Amino acid sequence: MPDGDELQEIRSRLDAIEQRLGMQATAPAPAPPPPAPTGEAPILHGNTLESLIGAHWLNRIGIAAVFVGVAFFLKYAFENNWIGPAMRVGIGVAIGIALLAWAEAFHAKRNVLFAHTLDVIGTGVLYLSIWAASQTYALVGNGGAFAAMIAVTIAVVTLALRHRSEFLAGVALTGGFLTPVLLSTGVNREVELFAYVALLDVAALVLVALHPWMRALAVAFFGTIALYVAWAADYYSPAQNERTIAFVTLFFLLFGILPLLRRATRVFLLLPFANAIVYFAQLMYLLGDHPKQLSLFAATLALFYFVIAAAVRHRDDDLTAAHLALALGFITIAIPLRYDAHWITIGWLAESAALFVLARRLRTPHQRVLDILASIALALGVFRMLFLDHYHSIDRVIVYAMAIAIFAGLAKTGAYPKLAIFAMNFLAVIELTYEVTHRLVSQEKLAQDFSRSAVWMAYGAMLIAIGFRRSNSYIRWLALALIGITVLKVFLYDMSELQRIYRIISFIALGVLLLATSFAYQASAGSNGRENR
Repeated sequence: MPDGDELQEIRSRLDAIEQRLGMQATAPAPAPPPPAPTGEAPILHGNTLESLIGAHWLNRIGIAAVFVGVAFFLKYAFENNWIGPAMRVGIGVAIGIALLAWAEAFHAKRNVLFAHTLDVIGTGVLYLSIWAASQTYALVGNGGAFAAMIAVTIAVVTLALRHRSEFLAGVALTGGFLTPVLLSTGVNREVELFAYVALLDVAALVLVALHPWMRALAVAFFGTIALYVAWAADYYSPAQNERTIAFVTLFFLLFGILPLLRRATRVFLLLPFANAIVYFAQLMYLLGDHPKQLSLFAATLALFYFVIAAAVRHRDDDLTAAHLALALGFITIAIPLRYDAHWITIGWLAESAALFVLARRLRTPHQRVLDILASIALALGVFRMLFLDHYHSIDRVIVYAMAIAIFAGLAKTGAYPKLAIFAMNFLAVIELTYEVTHRLVSQEKLAQDFSRSAVWMAYGAMLIAIGFRRSNSYIRWLALALIGITVLKVFLYDMSELQRIYRIISFIALGVLLLATSFAYQASAGSNGRENR
């Protein structure tokens, strides 16, 4: 083992050799010194709770605090007559414009959050100043104030497009929908109001066509509903029926054609359903005494949604599925409105079947939505079938057969096969029991009681056989449950109520069924035991 001096000599010789061969290694660059402390806290990034509180919650609270502070200051100044009415309005308008201009400076520095804060405060100050000029001090008429508020809305929309800001678009539309509320005179002006609302909706459609601004679209949709409901609560009368239907149809069409302008998003997929529900609910209110006309509207809506589905079928499976579902739904609604009784149930069942098939054929990422809609339609159909409908002859068999067939299909392809198997057999037992007790035997109570037990025994035996044949324990458990109910009925009810011959037959049949079931289980256990050995 060489000592330290020898190692140093070896290194020196290696360095000399490397220098002769031009292989001298360059010395590593020295590491940069650590930055000097500046005394500033590091900037927080991400969606941490601290950044959420500091950057967003405090920002919103700050907006509210500024509004409240300015409002109290102006109130105090006004109460003490420091400033005259015209000067008050002028100061408000000047402050609003200055804030919007100041916000532009922050937009240029890409300080978007604070710029938006100033935009909101400035827009609010402008709207309040114009409102005060018209409603409080009567410095300008309603027409002039209305035009001024529209100008503010257009200016903010322009800023939204300039900065590609969905937030500013929402602020502008919110201000636009608040304008009629702020300048309300208590006079019914339906045509002027709804023409203005339609223009705002058109503006929202243009914005959404240019940019995927779903929140701005939501402002327009709910703003339209809010203004319509507020107007209808105070001013609607039957004399305005036709004109009102025309306007609500216009609003429906404006939002209904939106799928032609933009592809679907998760939130966007909800709009067709919300639009349809709101529109048809209002039609039901306006045409409640005219079901034939309502049926015509439902059929027209079905055609409308079929056309939209055809128009978007090559570019968006989700929108296609949603509009086909709505078309089927309105066909379902149109039939019972035009006709009566069990056609309603048949319509619900047919729609549920179509929606289940559609969800599996399209294989859309939003298949779950179609499944939920189909399940709701199926539940409504089964509820009517069991509790509301009164059938004649073959009608009952057809309706129950439809429901049983749907559940049978779900048992093979559905998300909840066990529930579907249970529902299918439950309905089959109910229908078989009804047909045997009310059609095949006499109306004598004793005969019906006996036939009921007989049907349950026979059906239980069939389920046992199917359960063993398919090695399906769930079906066997259903059979055992039905047989258990039959045992309780025979021992607790038939024993005391049925005549002697019916008692004898009931007990013998039940005993044979129980013995056969026991033998089947023993044979299955023996077979399994032999296989294990």
